[in-house]
Amino acid sequence: MKSWVLAIAGVVLAYAPAAVAQRADRNVDPPIIRSFNWFSYVAADDIREACRAGGRDRIRLIYNALWREQVRTYEIFLQPDGFAGLSMGALSNRIAAAEIVINGPRDTLAPWSMMRGERILNVDETREIVGLLEASAAFGPPPDGLRLPNNDFWWTVASCRAGVWGFQAYHYPTDGFARVRFAEKLFEWDNVPLAINRPRKLEPSEFRHGNYDRWILMVGTDGLRPR
Repeated sequence: MKSWVLAIAGVVLAYAPAAVAQRADRNVDPPIIRSFNWFSYVAADDIREACRAGGRDRIRLIYNALWREQVRTYEIFLQPDGFAGLSMGALSNRIAAAEIVINGPRDTLAPWSMMRGERILNVDETREIVGLLEASAAFGPPPDGLRLPNNDFWWTVASCRAGVWGFQAYHYPTDGFARVRFAEKLFEWDNVPLAINRPRKLEPSEFRHGNYDRWILMVGTDGLRPR
C-alpha cells in the first residue's frame, strides 16, 4: 500500500474479565501516530521496557498479510485468575470507495483506521491458546538473522510472562508456517468484520510491487534488531 509506509496497522483496546479496558502502551491507532510508532510497536519496545517480576503478563501478535493488503494485531492480556482479554485489530487497503461513508470530519480517516474487535477468553480458552503458543515455540528464542519483508506473510510474537521477555518470528516463504500452531485458533476467535487474508504462494518479494515503499525488519537473538 502506497500510504502504509507512513500510516497503516494498529492496536485496539483490550478488556479484562473485570471489564476494565486496557490499552497498549505504544499507541498506533491514529494514522499519524502510527507513522512514528509502528516499528517500535512490532518490536514491542513498550512490553519489553515494562517486563519485570510482578508486572502484567501480556502477549502481542502481529500478522503481516502483505503490508499493501492487510495487517492484523492481537493483544492478549493474561489475568491472575486464568482469564484473558483478547483485543483484535485489522487494517486493509481493499475497502471499496462505495463502502466509505463520511458523516463528519472524523470519518475522513475511516479508510486508514483500525477495524476493532474484543473477546474475553475463559480459563480453558486461555490455557488452550497459551498451549498452542508454547507448541509453536512462540516465547523464543527467535531465528537470528531472519528477514521479514513488508510484502511477505509473517507473524511476530512478543511476550512478557512472569517477568520474562520473549520474542518469536515466522516467515511464510521460509517454511510455510510449519511451526505456527496458534493461527487458526486466533482466526476462529477473530470477530473483526474483515475476511482474513490467508497466506498464499507468491514470487520472491524482491520482484513484487517495486521498491519505493518496501521495508524489511531484521530479527536478532532476542527480538527485532534496531532500525
